[in-house]
Amino acid sequence: MTRAVTGRRLRGAVRRFRSHQDGATAVEFAMVGMPFFALVCALFEAGLLLLSQQTLDNALDYAARTVFTGAFQEGYDGTPAADRLRRAVCSQVTIFPCADVLIDVATASSFSARSVAGPYDAATKSVAAGFGKTFQCPSGNDVVTVRAAVVVPRYFGFLDPDAMAIGTAARLVVSTVIFRAEPYATGRC
Repeated sequence: MTRAVTGRRLRGAVRRFRSHQDGATAVEFAMVGMPFFALVCALFEAGLLLLSQQTLDNALDYAARTVFTGAFQEGYDGTPAADRLRRAVCSQVTIFPCADVLIDVATASSFSARSVAGPYDAATKSVAAGFGKTFQCPSGNDVVTVRAAVVVPRYFGFLDPDAMAIGTAARLVVSTVIFRAEPYATGRC
């Protein structure tokens, strides 16, 4: 008899438990809330990275155009060429500090002869040691590679599927422009 009474009590307790709706909303929110907030964070992060990438692309395109046409060489004022080109890039940038922008300029006689060092060191997960220290003054008809990189902060690093992560809180954004310079007279950089 004790078993039958215990079984009835258990079934009754289960029925009462299922009929109560108190706290159902909290449980549903807990189940849906975490994935929702992760999605919102991922969208925010992707938007910031896209904005950073597009800003760097546009700024480098603007600055490289002066090199392409020879206006950069005509604007020689005695300051180091790398600093002048960085100022030209930074005149278009407002979302990251100008001092953080690294620029490499390399020249070659043909597209097949060009070689460009990568800005990212995968072994140390940092900016490559020699990146940002090369500036070869282009002449008319040279094949010119202008590469810029900047480290931008990551706010949700745990969502990072990216290979160019700098530690857990930053990412390297890179932009490259390759062109054959117009046939202008050789100038000073």
